[in-house]
Amino acid sequence: MDDVTRQPAPASRMTRASLGWRTATVAGVVLAIGLCLFLIIYASSGFLLLFAGTLFAVFLDAFTTGLGRLLPIPRGFRLAIACALTGAAVIGFVTSVGVTAVSQTPDLVRTLEREIRGIQQMLQEYNIVDVVSAEITDQAEGGETDEESAARPSGIADWLPDPSGLFGQVRAAFATTFGVIGNIGVILVVGVFLAAQPQLYRDGAVKLVSIESRARFGEVLDEIGATLRFWLIGQFVTMSIIGLVVYAALAAVGMPGAILLALTAGVLNFIPVLGPILAGIPIILVAMSQDWWVVGYALGVYCVVQFLEGNILTPLIQRQAVSLPPALIMASLVIMGLLFGLVGIMLATPFAAVLMVLVKRLYIEDVLGDRAG
Repeated sequence: MDDVTRQPAPASRMTRASLGWRTATVAGVVLAIGLCLFLIIYASSGFLLLFAGTLFAVFLDAFTTGLGRLLPIPRGFRLAIACALTGAAVIGFVTSVGVTAVSQTPDLVRTLEREIRGIQQMLQEYNIVDVVSAEITDQAEGGETDEESAARPSGIADWLPDPSGLFGQVRAAFATTFGVIGNIGVILVVGVFLAAQPQLYRDGAVKLVSIESRARFGEVLDEIGATLRFWLIGQFVTMSIIGLVVYAALAAVGMPGAILLALTAGVLNFIPVLGPILAGIPIILVAMSQDWWVVGYALGVYCVVQFLEGNILTPLIQRQAVSLPPALIMASLVIMGLLFGLVGIMLATPFAAVLMVLVKRLYIEDVLGDRAG
């Protein structure tokens, strides 16, 4: 009887030990997540460079795999051919389109400055706007005397950026050329190394988890790679089509700086939601320097391009990639923009796609057991 009554004691100790182990595990996971977030934010530039290098590696891997269907040669030779063709395409684009775009930049900048000043002067002509703006400013500053109010210029135009200062910052950005070249070099090196032996790095990442979870984690990594591959190729095709359509439409009416505007529209289309809006602003401003019918034509082109991109190109090209809800895209743009600035905004969508795959596979399906979600 004594032996029987003493049996629950080990079970109780095991329960307490199990509870303590679970608590320590949860605390360790939370601490690890917090440490990772701190390192990501603290070393944001390095994190973004590595992620951009990964995207470039995904592009090279897709290119190399595609060449394998045409050239039955070792992967190393196919990767070298892919790098050579990519470099030749970039050099050819820069020497043909890029030189023309650069030559058009000064005239386009002057046109944009002139139109922004014209908008400022037009806003200053509406006294009712000045009165409303003055009332808002008085409430914010706690009131002003008549002399201070007369000395201070008022109007919504005051809220607009100074054109010379705005484009002066753009010109000053060229001072960071060497830093940009260094970052591009890091992205290229990381991308080539990852694309040279993708299976090596994939297997190395899989070995970081427990043995029983390695097969599942490998599947998730493969899905992330496929998602980024389809998204990146789809974005490249969409950007090219948008740029060509915009150039053809603007060049048809003799729009100044058509190549540069089309190039801007294609590049900014890499950023969802915000990119197309930002691309439309310089097009409308340049059209205002021509004639009012050109403004209407530019608005029509902008609407047609956005309809083409949102309802035909993106659903058709990106159908095999992860479908991101618009609210999630906006949230990722805001968060990545606040944390990492402009580069974070550019990489927000692929980062959100990766995060969505991880949450769906590792949390919703594996932790919650919702295989239908």
